Amino acid sequence: MHGAPRGNDFEASNEALRRICGAYRLACERWWEFRGSIRTHRIGTLDVADVSVSACSVIRDHRDTHYLGDHYFLVFQAQGTARMRQRGLEAVLEPGDSTIIDSRFPSVFQAPEGFRQFSFHLPTGPFQERLGKQPVPVARTIRADNGAGRLLSDMLQSFVRNESLLEAVDLTGLTLQLLSAAIGGRSAADLALDLRYRSVGVREVAEYIDAHIERADLTPQTIADHFNISLRQLYRVVAADGGTPATLIWRKRLELAHRLLGRCGARVPIIEIALNCGFKDGAHFSRAYRKMFGYPPRVSRNAAAAVLSGTRALQD
Repeated sequence: MHGAPRGNDFEASNEALRRICGAYRLACERWWEFRGSIRTHRIGTLDVADVSVSACSVIRDHRDTHYLGDHYFLVFQAQGTARMRQRGLEAVLEPGDSTIIDSRFPSVFQAPEGFRQFSFHLPTGPFQERLGKQPVPVARTIRADNGAGRLLSDMLQSFVRNESLLEAVDLTGLTLQLLSAAIGGRSAADLALDLRYRSVGVREVAEYIDAHIERADLTPQTIADHFNISLRQLYRVVAADGGTPATLIWRKRLELAHRLLGRCGARVPIIEIALNCGFKDGAHFSRAYRKMFGYPPRVSRNAAAAVLSGTRALQD
């Protein structure tokens, strides 16, 4: 796990992410422009993943059995902002904030430009022993602006700054102690209600689809499984927006393809855009695209190429 090489493009960063953190993958619209650095190292007794990526989503899909995690990620936001979603909950992190993610369950992280995080790997057993019967509050923002959250933020920043001085120092117990204090402000009953009864809305479903849009096996059932709800309940949720889960998936796929065709011009083949939007073949994509927009994909691509060409001519 130690000394993993940095990735400097989409494929290399995906490989480094899987090697370091398990069943995670990157997804972004402009994958050909992606830049990132993902590496792991050790600070005292803690394994830490240092993640810097351009705008993208980081996804752990429940269907991926590559990795069976046995720890929690204490995620510390060093630069930029992030949205961390797991089990129907969401943490919005500003620099200095942190949150907890369970490595055993699906999750989605959204990263804008200027993003950097440190993910401290905490063993499941000792963490749960310290909390006792209190459930672990995943995807909850631990703010750095007051109380124990401020102390936790200062401590994690100190770990990063003084890495070379902390070799073999036992930091695990100290981290668990301060982390448990930072998340102890609410009763166990309140936290249990959050985890059990948090409702799922159309927005959460749409965001999950956006994050998984390139997967050809994205279905209403996989979405329901992710949110731990029944397929019938998922249909009721999406019906509030006047549609069905299947139509929402197809609409999202086609909207993304439309945007990419407008941006890429002739640089990227239509079939490559189709595959990256989750379509299985070009003919199926072309029929669906024509049905939604009234013209085939090549019309959008040719129009975008003409606009790009005209812009270059004006610049020349």
